[in-house]
Amino acid sequence: WLIEKNIEIEPPLLTPFFLQAFVNIDINHASLVERASIPQWLRRSIYGLIKHRIQKYDSYCSAFRYYTPFADIYDIAKESTGIVSLNAQFGEGWLLPGEVSIMAKHGINHVISLQPFGCIANHIISKGIEKKLRDCYPSLKFLTLDFDSGVSDVNIVNRMLLFANDLLTS
Repeated sequence: WLIEKNIEIEPPLLTPFFLQAFVNIDINHASLVERASIPQWLRRSIYGLIKHRIQKYDSYCSAFRYYTPFADIYDIAKESTGIVSLNAQFGEGWLLPGEVSIMAKHGINHVISLQPFGCIANHIISKGIEKKLRDCYPSLKFLTLDFDSGVSDVNIVNRMLLFANDLLTS
């Protein structure tokens, strides 16, 4: 059904979730929230090694026509600065608006944010950035869905069908 309607699901990667620690340490140090336990030159060196591996992977996979290269974590952070402070490091924190911004710039205009197991931090970020994202990207449609035991399946399915219907009619 999704293929017939030209709908493609593009989930975010887990890599940025783990790499955001490099940005968080820099921001916390610059904001005087905490002292950096690892010297900056060592953090930069470690990140450089990781980035080199990612670039190698990107070059191998670039032959696949549907492959989307990894976004640099510092670029994702820069995208989110106009939407939320980089000091917002709880849950998805600044990572969520940064990833949504990059998706919108790549033409992905319908985004569903799934909030697992009543994650209050992600719920707050998703609801808090919704208006700002729409201001920055007027064609963006953004839906937040809570996935926990208290939400009925019918509610989730109906909201997703309404969202998909909007996708098909726009």
